[in-house]
Amino acid sequence: MNAYWSGFDLHSHSTCSDGRLSPTELVQLASSEGVHTLSLTDHDTVQGIPEARQAALKVGIDLIAGVEISTTWSGCNVHIVGLNLDIDHPVLIAGLKEQQAARRKRAEIIAEKLSTLGVEDFLGKAEAKANGAELGRPHFAQVLVDEGVVSNMPEAFKKYLGAGKKGDVKSLWPTVDKAVEWIKAAGGVAVVAHPLHYKMTNMKRRALLKAFKDAGGEAMEVVSGAQQSRDQTNYMAQLAKEYDLVASAGSDFHFQTQWQKPGKMNHLPETVKPVWLLWQNAQHQAE
Repeated sequence: MNAYWSGFDLHSHSTCSDGRLSPTELVQLASSEGVHTLSLTDHDTVQGIPEARQAALKVGIDLIAGVEISTTWSGCNVHIVGLNLDIDHPVLIAGLKEQQAARRKRAEIIAEKLSTLGVEDFLGKAEAKANGAELGRPHFAQVLVDEGVVSNMPEAFKKYLGAGKKGDVKSLWPTVDKAVEWIKAAGGVAVVAHPLHYKMTNMKRRALLKAFKDAGGEAMEVVSGAQQSRDQTNYMAQLAKEYDLVASAGSDFHFQTQWQKPGKMNHLPETVKPVWLLWQNAQHQAE
């Protein structure tokens, strides 16, 4: 077991994007599960960070400001996580405003594409589900369940909202390079999220990592969630070393019924360098 691993979870979501727990509830759950360093990485927003910071102070854990930015690369929807960010940096703020506009336009297109399913005011109902959070496909999926179009969330994605389905709209996101630029401008570390989740060949995945590295990216998730096998983890560690990327790990927690709890992931292999050493070393040098 890597000595630097225990207690870190650097990928999680709250009600500010598509999670089911408020930032406070998420932090409290993470603390109860033994997490001592948590990053809140909501989709295309840092709205929940101030609340999460206050909750983290109360329970005595470290909160790393984060975000998960949707991008397009070579026809694929790729997510780039930013860690240890200055959430007030003007470049990041401007970039996330662009994302909000893109999300709104994407939501309008999704609602139009799925209008044949017989749901009245589809967009309005999805917005009500979002309740002020960043509007995304899970909110449309919840509407499909509520309206009886499908029986559960997984079915909604399998039939209508998953990759390649009628409601899958990718073309509005910025490039990977642009997301890395926003993150680095805000003093953060750019991370390729869950590299195994994308439907691409190993050759294309390698091309993604190379392009990301060339853009200034520094890390990749070697461990993502609890469903990852040891062989997959070892392969991710191999790629991290091959492309000189440090390793991150996160549960990608959204809600308890379909995700493992915060902190409940495989250990990072000892062959990789943990991403948190980047800011820990920087802090020591500044002292």
